[in-house]
Amino acid sequence: MTDLSGALILLLLFLAVISFAEILIRKQQLTAETARKSIHLAGGLGCLLFPLLISSWIAVMCLAGLFAVIFFFGENHKQLKSLSSVERRSCGSLLFPVAILILFVLSEGRIWLYVSALLVLVLADTAAALAGTRFGRIFYQTAPGEKKSLEGTVMFCLVGFFAVYLPLLAFSDFPHLICIGTALLMAILLGGLEAVSIGGTDNLFVPLATSFLLLKLPEKPPVEIFFQFVSFVGISFFVFTANRRHKTLQVRPLVIFILVTYAAWSLGSADWMIPVISGFIIYNRTCTHCAPLSPNLSARELLRPLYPALIMLFAANATLRLNVWFGPFLVAMATSTSLCIMNRYRREITPRRMRGAELAATAILPSAVPLLFCLPIQGWSILPTFPVLIPLCAVTTGLYNRLSKTPVTHFAWNYSIPLCSGAASLSYAAFQHMGLAPVMAPSTWMEIFR
Repeated sequence: MTDLSGALILLLLFLAVISFAEILIRKQQLTAETARKSIHLAGGLGCLLFPLLISSWIAVMCLAGLFAVIFFFGENHKQLKSLSSVERRSCGSLLFPVAILILFVLSEGRIWLYVSALLVLVLADTAAALAGTRFGRIFYQTAPGEKKSLEGTVMFCLVGFFAVYLPLLAFSDFPHLICIGTALLMAILLGGLEAVSIGGTDNLFVPLATSFLLLKLPEKPPVEIFFQFVSFVGISFFVFTANRRHKTLQVRPLVIFILVTYAAWSLGSADWMIPVISGFIIYNRTCTHCAPLSPNLSARELLRPLYPALIMLFAANATLRLNVWFGPFLVAMATSTSLCIMNRYRREITPRRMRGAELAATAILPSAVPLLFCLPIQGWSILPTFPVLIPLCAVTTGLYNRLSKTPVTHFAWNYSIPLCSGAASLSYAAFQHMGLAPVMAPSTWMEIFR
């Protein structure tokens, strides 16, 4: 009965917010975008009452499902002017109640986690939109007809810091230094994620990323948290500088790559970042004269070549068996780099296949270079991997070059790349299991900071 009465109170509250916004927009006292953001802000702040009024996730699921249906039909059938009057297409209103349900389940009574993630979703996002609209001067395109501003991203980071820091300080027992370091690192990471999210998907990805980081970061030593912050700034500067010279990636692909590079660094170690950075440099050097990637590509299309490597990175981090997964991860990154280079050339005005020394360099360098850089870190034990790993990557690249069609008539980074790189990495995992290739020994942050 308590959950039922709490759900009824929240239902009436949310309906009142939506109704009030509808009245104002129909009387032309609010613009469509302002009405949409008003519902987002008022409804989001109202969701802070969930842990106080409701204890069962089933009640939250029922409310989330009800409003998801209301938003879906109201927006698609033009019944809710506050949601359907904006020109840009967005699924944010549909994802918002889903995100609230996920946050409620993941928090499991940890009020600091729920409040932090919700405030980032509500306050930081609204502040970024207002700052971009009012003060935006430096814009970058994120999708056809959709752009964001540097000023809005900076405001998101600023408000996001306080949205994480204050709930951690007020509702958790973490030391003050942990709260500051966690909020500082999360603000800049979530700012990057929000900058590349389009079509309202930040309503789902931002709270999920906030919850994931809050479950991991506060448990780390303060020195490691601040070290990770400095590392992210350094990685961003390095990748931006390298790309500025060759200009092969535009803003959105570049930010996505920075986030992927940092994921390899933080979830793995310096060893795991080496294949990513070396692949990026080789890719930039080789594709200098290729046309820049279109800014209209979705995050899914941009990340598609890296699916196998990212899956192995997260699997290694989840199972804490980083040594077993490192070799397959390196193979996946190397083969993805080689195949992406080949496909970039096939998308040029005059498509062509690579041959001779050019093909050999593309097939060998993405795997040989990271192994050489890992040699000083892991020692001479890495040498037995050379006669297995490099030929495996080279054969995969050669077969792809021979069997794939040219010219490519659709997006170059199709599913053939993750399938080929995934097959190559699994082959190396099988060689490890049979004792034909040694298990590598990458360094870990746990060894350094604990």
